[in-house]
Amino acid sequence: MPTSDDFDRNTPDHVAPLIAYLASNRCRFTGRVFAIEGPDVAIYGPAAVVGEWKIETQWTLSELAQALSDAPNQISSRGFFPGGPVQHNVPSGRTLKSLGEVGE
Repeated sequence: MPTSDDFDRNTPDHVAPLIAYLASNRCRFTGRVFAIEGPDVAIYGPAAVVGEWKIETQWTLSELAQALSDAPNQISSRGFFPGGPVQHNVPSGRTLKSLGEVGE
């Protein structure tokens, strides 16, 4: 990651206070994922169901492929990037393009 003379967002010094907090009796969190980069701290939420399909019997390959054919190949999400959380698509359009697919 790039550094500058004025401020290094990636120095371990930024992480140390979060680690100390997580190890302290002042921390009220468990089972959570944190991100920290420079002055930006984020807490990730749990993975969520974004679609569901049901069948009365066991799925066949053809049935599953048909059921999932209309499912979006991307979801919009808030990701943690330098400068803080931003809206983005998962997977990225670049990833879909490299796979020969088109993003939403």
